[in-house]
Amino acid sequence: MEFDFIYLPDSRIYQLQLPMEQHALQRFLLDEFERKASSYQALCDDLQQLGPYSEYQFDGREYILKVERQEVLVYHYSVGQFDERDADLDPELTTDDASLTAECGLEDLIHLLTQWQQFLPN
Repeated sequence: MEFDFIYLPDSRIYQLQLPMEQHALQRFLLDEFERKASSYQALCDDLQQLGPYSEYQFDGREYILKVERQEVLVYHYSVGQFDERDADLDPELTTDDASLTAECGLEDLIHLLTQWQQFLPN
């Protein structure tokens, strides 16, 4: 998985940039945690302890991270919700669930988290 880390010194903001197909993972990592290395440690520890057939779920404020058989799925709580009132809306105005979900391998996520922690302040 490709990623870039950016530090904006004027505003003292740390940014993570992932490819568009990983937008939900990017939002999960930036929105669910404080931008300091220690805030990710519990998640990192949990993920590193998973075996090949383990299942795991992290419920955030806006996103859910699920691991099943070394595959990671991140999705927004709104994914898959359908309101009957939305049936009459123009299809171009409905939510694009593709930007609200992301998948990757567990090893890739652990590598990303480790590198991100090294980039962030403690």
